[in-house]
Amino acid sequence: MTALSLNNVAITGATGFIGRHLVEALVVAGYRPLVISRAWARPEPLAALGDRVRWAQADLIDNDALRSVLEREPPTVVFHLAGTLGRGEATRAVIECVEGNLFPSVRMLEAAMRLGVTRLILIGSAEEYGDYSGPFHEDLRLRPLSPYGVSKAAATQFALAMHARTACPVVIVRPFTAYGPAQPKAMFVAEAVDCAIKNVPFRMSQGNQRRDLVYVTDVVRGLLAAATTPGIEGRVINLGSGHAYRLRDVAERIWDLTGTSAPLLVGARHASADQLYDTWADIGAARVLIGWEPTIGLDDGLRATIAWAREQRLAPEGPAKADATQGPAETGRYA
Repeated sequence: MTALSLNNVAITGATGFIGRHLVEALVVAGYRPLVISRAWARPEPLAALGDRVRWAQADLIDNDALRSVLEREPPTVVFHLAGTLGRGEATRAVIECVEGNLFPSVRMLEAAMRLGVTRLILIGSAEEYGDYSGPFHEDLRLRPLSPYGVSKAAATQFALAMHARTACPVVIVRPFTAYGPAQPKAMFVAEAVDCAIKNVPFRMSQGNQRRDLVYVTDVVRGLLAAATTPGIEGRVINLGSGHAYRLRDVAERIWDLTGTSAPLLVGARHASADQLYDTWADIGAARVLIGWEPTIGLDDGLRATIAWAREQRLAPEGPAKADATQGPAETGRYA
């Protein structure tokens, strides 16, 4: 079967961590993606891409605005990466996640059917699984613990129901803990690297919880493979390293690689109950369905992240912050 074309791609969440890397990869490959953002202004580094990126303003909560953009420039492939992490007071977090994750996903699925898109990539999350011991495979019954995980699981279930009912051409991709250059500093690897290169103390939990860390360019390769591989509609695909790393060990490795003399304050930060479970991806389906597996090992990924962070310290001004409601930094949080 012939690979699907990426000549007419639309992306939501392009101002987020993974989204920015996806846009840059498409541009490097010679494509001119349509970025749908609630912001009028283009943040760096997207602004530096100039007319190699098409830009459309629409708040995904506004169904009419979204419909207008998509009908004006109907895409053949859509990457729906936008969402909100919804961290905070429980009731408010639930409302934010339903409004920012579930409802826009439903609208995008309905738009995909109406416009006849060839493939819709819906980004999921490792948080959909909950606290299984791992490795997590795609057939596990979902039992999310956080409002974010609940909303992403609901979006997945709705997408699969639409595929079963109407043959909606959706593929759900679940990246595990993505890290790499330009990751928001509130996330574990980015914060630890920032503290290490600035030679300041890093406060963390006991760090016994494990995370499946996957480098961002590997995630992007997986997204592109999921978008172009024919015959996989209605499937859920994990993207991870296939390994689970103790956070304490990751922090110590960052300390070794940077040579910092700053204190590593293990146990100085409290981790909430929904941060203490492990994540660990079974990536067998990715290998079989889309021919994907990670190529960047943890040490190489950490070295690249450290090198990028050091370059940013020397630059007169760092990149603009991501629009959190248009693209979550990544799919897992931890302390």
